[in-house]
Amino acid sequence: MDKMKFIVENQVANIVMGANITELKRAKKQAEELLQSLKNRGADEAVIKAQQEVVDAKNKQYDDSVEAERQAQENLGNSPVTFEVVDEATGEKIEVSKKIAYVVNNRPIDNLKVDKFIALISNGKYENAYPTIVADAKTLTEAGYELHDIRGNKVAVEEADDYFVILDGQHRGMAFAKLVAAGKDYKIPNTHVRSVENVGEYLVDINGTGTSWSNKDRLVVAALTAGNHKDLFASMADLINEGFNPSTSSIIFTGKKLSNNLIKKALKGDDVTLPKDAKVDIERGHKFVTLCKAANISVMFATKRYFIDGFNSYATLTSDEDAFKALDAMKNLKLKESRLKEVKDNDCFITLLKEAAATA
Repeated sequence: MDKMKFIVENQVANIVMGANITELKRAKKQAEELLQSLKNRGADEAVIKAQQEVVDAKNKQYDDSVEAERQAQENLGNSPVTFEVVDEATGEKIEVSKKIAYVVNNRPIDNLKVDKFIALISNGKYENAYPTIVADAKTLTEAGYELHDIRGNKVAVEEADDYFVILDGQHRGMAFAKLVAAGKDYKIPNTHVRSVENVGEYLVDINGTGTSWSNKDRLVVAALTAGNHKDLFASMADLINEGFNPSTSSIIFTGKKLSNNLIKKALKGDDVTLPKDAKVDIERGHKFVTLCKAANISVMFATKRYFIDGFNSYATLTSDEDAFKALDAMKNLKLKESRLKEVKDNDCFITLLKEAAATA
């Protein structure tokens, strides 16, 4: 009985805004299942009552988190965030209220990292020594950089004075912004303003030539730094930001995977030589992605290499025109997730294309 009481009492947790809602939902379900199990076994009333309190606490924790997330999403970006800007000459801090913007093709935002920062900040464990590097938004727009606000909307030149562009510290910046949007009173500490002419080069330099980045990060930033094939890297960056993996993105637009050495050269601003037989065709790649979406093939599946590899193999067997006709006709199959999960290799997708072609 003492062991059971210990288990019951130690399931209660404090709410942290931004905690993973999926995890909270799972914990809520586990608490409810334990309560039902206790009732079925005819456990002591005191134990059942204690577990009911756990269930109530879990339900409230989940509901509060969902509401906080809803409120944050609704208000996100509407109000400025207070930055504690450090004067480089004197070390003095001044408070500056600005909205947050990002340079298009900076590293993608990882929501799991944002949630971790939210938890740290909410629990008073955030390390204020972390520097956040920002730049003046108006200066960057006038230099030709495209900026998006925190909701992904393009920042107009005439509105740029209202924004700081976060160059380094994107995840913690998003975390602070979400907390502020949820009605919390937080300031972004240790903010440093930089005058940056070449954003891509700066991002590579401050991150140790990208050695701490994933391939996804490197390819996206290469759209800012590459000496040539900028349209290719920008198109790949768009797909990566949608959830496609880097290798599939390169195959969609070139038919080949790009090597790590090639990406490193692009990050240095050098011209790159694509792999043998690679053929850049941006329009073809976008057409493939669009028709996949029309056929109810979500990014979760289209990012798997054998979808594009299977399509390319089918195009080689027939023609590009016939392959696209079959892909366009695939919407007639009214594909469901269960059917797409059965596609395990190139041949499986070719079979789907052939089936679709018969309905055209």
